[in-house]
Amino acid sequence: MGFVMFRGKRLTARLSGVCLSFACVFPLVAGAVAPYTTQSLSLVQGWNAVYVEVAPDAAADDLFADWPVDHVGLYDPASFLATRQFGADWDSEGLTGSSMALWKRGFPEASSLSRVPAGSVLVTYCTNESHSVTIRGVPAAPRTTWHVSGTNAVYNFFGFSTTQQTDISAYLEGSPCEGVKSRVYYRIVGDNLDAGPGPLEVRTWNSKVSDGDVLLLPSDDLSDWSGVLFVSPMNGIDFGQNGVKATLTVRNDGKSPRTVSVALEQAANAAELQLSGTLPLCLHVRDADVARTNAAWSAALSGYGPVTKKELAPDETWRLEFGLDRTAFSSLVKGLSFGALLRITEDGDSHAKVVVPLAGETSGVVVPDAALPVGLWVADVQFDHVLAPGSTVGTETGGAAKLRLPIHIDANGKVRLLQRVVTAGEIAADGTYTYRLYAGSAVVPTTATMVTRISAVCLPTETPVIEAAGESDSVIAFSFAVAADGATSILRHPLHPQHDGLRWDFSTPAPSGDDFQNYKGDVKPETFSVGNRIEMSFGLNGGEAAWNPEDTKSGTCRWTFSGLMRQGNIVLSGPMTVKRVSSVAEIVLE
Repeated sequence: MGFVMFRGKRLTARLSGVCLSFACVFPLVAGAVAPYTTQSLSLVQGWNAVYVEVAPDAAADDLFADWPVDHVGLYDPASFLATRQFGADWDSEGLTGSSMALWKRGFPEASSLSRVPAGSVLVTYCTNESHSVTIRGVPAAPRTTWHVSGTNAVYNFFGFSTTQQTDISAYLEGSPCEGVKSRVYYRIVGDNLDAGPGPLEVRTWNSKVSDGDVLLLPSDDLSDWSGVLFVSPMNGIDFGQNGVKATLTVRNDGKSPRTVSVALEQAANAAELQLSGTLPLCLHVRDADVARTNAAWSAALSGYGPVTKKELAPDETWRLEFGLDRTAFSSLVKGLSFGALLRITEDGDSHAKVVVPLAGETSGVVVPDAALPVGLWVADVQFDHVLAPGSTVGTETGGAAKLRLPIHIDANGKVRLLQRVVTAGEIAADGTYTYRLYAGSAVVPTTATMVTRISAVCLPTETPVIEAAGESDSVIAFSFAVAADGATSILRHPLHPQHDGLRWDFSTPAPSGDDFQNYKGDVKPETFSVGNRIEMSFGLNGGEAAWNPEDTKSGTCRWTFSGLMRQGNIVLSGPMTVKRVSSVAEIVLE
């Protein structure tokens, strides 16, 4: 046989002469508490092969301490997982490495297995009549790579993850083994420790398998088929400290339609996780494919239990998007871990199941009541309408006047319109790279690298920072005046660079003050200042919710010029797009 063989106390592997890579999967967030689940395994006296769906939290020495075993061999079914990124004809195995690892009681120098990754096959000899163990750890979606049996009788270890006992034929529908189902396939058995495990022929395609069972299966094709349900990411959803959206995909790798259900479950270590009781109330779900035309999020989940289900055609991929309402965490300190489990099951004959974690941490940031999230935004405005004094309907212009306006929102919700802003980074002594925002009269350090400036040439240089004059959830307004002798006054021109102080007839001395009654003409003289008010109105984009602020927003902009004409104000208006280019909340102004 070409499968793994034990000879006494030594483990050897012979799989078509190919050296395999050994990929381990561990908890999601380093330093954080990950959501765990439990798995029960039953060993019978003699040789056993079991499929481990989780990455146990215990190291191998602690995990196997109470097992009635002398040594444990581990096979990684995903050790060839890099094949597809190479030749289209799959003529390359990709990165090489050992697919096998061995733990030997009392001999750490001879053990190559220190931790068990999720999705592994354990082969061991049980000295007791029977033994049951329950392990806990972070689950992961299965990953398997099949290899051609050919003339070398190479067989593939394959573990089953089911909700209940099921037919082999139903579970393996669509697998590369299905086409060779008339061949013999095997279970690991045997009660002779010195002779090693022996193969037990399983000839009936409709034989039953249970959760955690392992079979040795032939294949005519090189494939990465991992089960009827292919779930990605294999390590589940991790919102991190700042994420609010994440996508989980489920693909039907079977040959017939499958009804797939998704449920949210409490983790086995819920007591170690904060927010376990309220987490469902902060989660929203939507079908990401339907969202292209109907982007509405669902209401928050009411609790743990079923979330949604969908029938998938063969090879159909379901993109399921989860949203996290972080406003509920605003008052919490940074770094608190929260999490749960997503159980994805197939309701048909195969009874396939995949369990993955959903995890994250609190950011420690208080969410301000501001129209835009914290950071630096750049508005691209196109004024294409003008409203004359006394008019109620704007007139479309012959072309669009395009402007760029930088806006910053700090951690306290203060909104500022900037004439210019500089992003500049510095490298600390320890090699850490950080960048800061500079505006107003602030001087950029000469040591800064990667310096970039964003300017609004339509704003006065005399007023480089303009604070919002009262903002709401949907409208932000900025007001400022350009002095008559200001460098950016639109009324200054080369013939009168210093202003002559005369009336509109350029002969009679003009009185001081911005009062139209002092003048005969309708158009104000160049001795006046110009009042400005910029109003930015925002609406929620398709699929955007108050708890889900996006980095790109659409809206309209109105720029009102006051005092230019006796009859009233002049208003420019047009559409705008606002994009967040930095999430840095701090800005240096002086």
